[in-house]
Amino acid sequence: MCDAGGEADEYPSYMVIYEALHDICKEQRSIIDKGVDLAVLCSTFGALPRLTEVGLSFCEAIEDDLSPSPFTAGMATAEDSYQYHLRVVSDAIQNSRRGAAINTISLSGFDLPYCHVWEILDLSTLLESLRKLLQSVRVLRLSYSSSPLELLSRCALDIYQLDMCCMVVKHNALQDFLQANKRSICSIGFHDVTITESSRLGSRPKLSSDILCIIMKVSPSSSCQAADCGCLPFRKEGWRMLLNGDNHPQRSGT
Repeated sequence: MCDAGGEADEYPSYMVIYEALHDICKEQRSIIDKGVDLAVLCSTFGALPRLTEVGLSFCEAIEDDLSPSPFTAGMATAEDSYQYHLRVVSDAIQNSRRGAAINTISLSGFDLPYCHVWEILDLSTLLESLRKLLQSVRVLRLSYSSSPLELLSRCALDIYQLDMCCMVVKHNALQDFLQANKRSICSIGFHDVTITESSRLGSRPKLSSDILCIIMKVSPSSSCQAADCGCLPFRKEGWRMLLNGDNHPQRSGT
């Protein structure tokens, strides 16, 4: 801030900022080491017997290759952070002895770590953590990131509803995921979804029922019916396409 032209006396000293951050990081590290987050989540799920949906909102992980903080030590990459939190939530649902009641999972901002084209990331452990969380889920809702689709592109999850909101998704990732789950998916909701890397569909088209029919290789449907989209912070108008047991589109009644 001083380098940007601010006066030095306008801001707290370096040591004041450092000590405040150090205390926060120390507390966070203690929560992880003692398993406090798992215990709190188990208690919370147990106290909410009618809970059916769990939402996870991800933010950018703190990474410092030169001098890891007390919080990030041992968990210094985005994939490690995601894996840890997915595992904690999954274990809490199972340990609360009511995991079967959670039939809907929402993932927001789940971005895979950036890597150069010559880098190969081993995301197998992260994939297993995500699959474990979704193993009994029937409704999967994704927003602000298509990374879960890319990670799960060839996994059959036995979900019957997929909702996508405010995303840019690669054509191949969406196509592979829908093909892998074609037998179970009966409902696809979408709002503000852009398709990329498709030579067949043109330059960055918006997802539509016609495009879904092309991707899923099913007969063309009539126009999708408007449906409320539950994306935050405001509900907006999206679209929903229903499919019958043979995966042929049918008119939505919502």
